[in-house]
Amino acid sequence: MTVAVKYCGGCNPRYGRLELAARIKKEFPWLEVGGGDAPSPDLVLVICGCDRECASHGHFTGYWEKLVLSSPEGYGCIREAIIRCMDKG
Repeated sequence: MTVAVKYCGGCNPRYGRLELAARIKKEFPWLEVGGGDAPSPDLVLVICGCDRECASHGHFTGYWEKLVLSSPEGYGCIREAIIRCMDKG
């Protein structure tokens, strides 16, 4: 399963956006995690550093799903989305 990660510009990050992506890679090492330009991802994660969620992502689509996150508390949503996508595929 492939996951594309798109980050906001980081003008006002309130948590470690890169650490959130690293946590995904550590917990799900078999995932193919790439940048926002990954071709035909199953899941797209837009990781924003604050609640403004200003990252441009309208042109990104995932085969199964796209999530926009603005806090580390959203990690549970990521886990659930990965499990849903695995069940679909």
